[in-house]
Amino acid sequence: MGSGEVVRCRNGLGVLGELEIEELAGFVTPGSALDQQLVRVKGQVYVRKYVSRASGGRNPHLYDLLENEVRAGTRLGQVFRDAYPRQLASLVAYNTDLEEPFVLLREYFGEPAAGPATRFETADRLRFQHELLRALQLVSIAGLVHGAVGMETVRWHEGRLQLVDFEWAQRVGEPRRPGRRSIARSPEQQHGGGLVDGRDDVWGAGVLIRELHLGRLGVNGHRGQDPTLLRDLLNPVFDRPVEHRPTAADLLVRLHGDATPPPFADPDAPLAAGRELFEQVARRKTGAAPPPPAGKPRSWLRTLFTLMALAVVALRGTRPW
Repeated sequence: MGSGEVVRCRNGLGVLGELEIEELAGFVTPGSALDQQLVRVKGQVYVRKYVSRASGGRNPHLYDLLENEVRAGTRLGQVFRDAYPRQLASLVAYNTDLEEPFVLLREYFGEPAAGPATRFETADRLRFQHELLRALQLVSIAGLVHGAVGMETVRWHEGRLQLVDFEWAQRVGEPRRPGRRSIARSPEQQHGGGLVDGRDDVWGAGVLIRELHLGRLGVNGHRGQDPTLLRDLLNPVFDRPVEHRPTAADLLVRLHGDATPPPFADPDAPLAAGRELFEQVARRKTGAAPPPPAGKPRSWLRTLFTLMALAVVALRGTRPW
């Protein structure tokens, strides 16, 4: 992409538009496998993550990682469209149909947390835990799992945390996919079996909280030697299967943090009527109702298609760039 090139792309609501993007400099985050750079759009700096022709030729899996970032970013934007939380990376635009597909994100703040965490005092560690669990609570509210929680994907600046790099994200209820071996993953995630659960990320959060208190080398020790308060908080995370594991909100309450859900929208709500109609028809499928006359379309299908079309329009929105 040349400097000042105009590209067609969609915003988080799916609205198509054009942006003039000016390249600034290369950019690296330790939790990302994608090509990255800082760019300027309308005077603002953004992070552009993309798959170059060379990188895609060497590793086609990178296209999947970019797709995950886009899916997660658009979902978060739809759920928190009225008050987007600062704890989460924010998608601005994307185009996955180009030879070098990309996603544009608002500029991250702070720096990777591994550096600042080594200088934390007790109050900083408590604040970090609150911020981390709040971020994961928000991700769970959106029906997502980040999939790669760790020092590499968390940024920190003056008491504020930001969770970035959603390249391994999945929707809750999807079949689990095996992921990165270099990060702390729950047994369920390591094996890749079953369905994604909102508590999958809590395991990674537990490992991160231990590292915060014990250091990177200390987490290799036996948990029985951990401080009592740390064991009391994290034993339910490590010793229980995912269906009995506490949620991020549960742990936040244990730490006396604010777990009140923020305002959010349900992007799936416009589809509810169509789904219910489909279920009603499915339940009647084995009934004795006569088929419609030949050559006439089923009225319920017409209704269903109308509802789905309206839902798509509602989800994509009509707001301009």
